[in-house]
Amino acid sequence: MEQNQQQAITEHPDYPGVPAYPGPALPPSTSLRAPMPSPQHHPVAHPTPHPYAPSATMGTAPVRWVTDQRPTSGAVIAIAWVLTVVTLGYLLPWAVAASRGRANQGAIAVLNIFLGWSFVGWVVSLVMACQAHRVSVAPTANVLVVNQPPAQPVQPVLPPAGWYPAPDGYGQQYWDGRTWTAHRA
Repeated sequence: MEQNQQQAITEHPDYPGVPAYPGPALPPSTSLRAPMPSPQHHPVAHPTPHPYAPSATMGTAPVRWVTDQRPTSGAVIAIAWVLTVVTLGYLLPWAVAASRGRANQGAIAVLNIFLGWSFVGWVVSLVMACQAHRVSVAPTANVLVVNQPPAQPVQPVLPPAGWYPAPDGYGQQYWDGRTWTAHRA
């Protein structure tokens, strides 16, 4: 019998080497995975994630980090590298910033042109061009905030006044709506 059970357990179709769910068969429409939210449910436009940005996973949906990297025209990159070759490396920081899509590539170019003649200005602009991109949008959890009034103490709902069977079990006793009275019937 043990051999029959081992033969019935097969590999999971998505994860090689992992045994499949050995329990009762699920109907074809049933899935063990949580439903994924579709992009049209999120009205906020999100910037395109950086391809080399670190990603994390929450459940089964990947969470992408969005950086401040900007798309750069191929012409700007070509001009930057041609001018770098023509100036014998003087505009190298600007070419690096343009190639990497730095959001502050204009500031790096201005710093490089006006202060690059000093070795310190050139090194500072090169360091600025080589810095890591900043994370502009971190993954957020969907949080629903509901404004609720302050909690009021809950008053127990008591039965209305009237004659009820006595708590001690002998006859009836009058309940005045808050407490038992001494009246008995």
